[in-house]
Amino acid sequence: MNHLRHLGWAVLLVLGLGFTGCSSHKEFAPSYDEVLRYPLAYDLTYLRTVEALENMPGWELLETEKEKGIICIYNGQIGRLDDPDSRMATVLVKRVSRKETTVELAPRSRRVVGGKEMFRLISEYVGREL
Repeated sequence: MNHLRHLGWAVLLVLGLGFTGCSSHKEFAPSYDEVLRYPLAYDLTYLRTVEALENMPGWELLETEKEKGIICIYNGQIGRLDDPDSRMATVLVKRVSRKETTVELAPRSRRVVGGKEMFRLISEYVGREL
């Protein structure tokens, strides 16, 4: 009978810990899906976007592929080590027409921490050309 009592407590302990672990949640940055549109040539928009991201505090350029319009950046100062999605972002620059270009975050990067500040800086740098 004493063994059943200990077993009952053990089961309650395991269930309690299990439910507590399941109820924990992970906070996400808000989704940032704004698309910036510029009446500028692709090359100029891409160049100014790279310059803006190079001057973003805490962020470093990882990779740029101008032909594909891809700019990958990394921030080692924010986020958790087990959550690389909040520390990396991919910015896409797309040619709409000869004189119109867009800038946006790739879908998997839209919850990156600092997206709003990133786009404010891009707007500032690209906006100087308008």
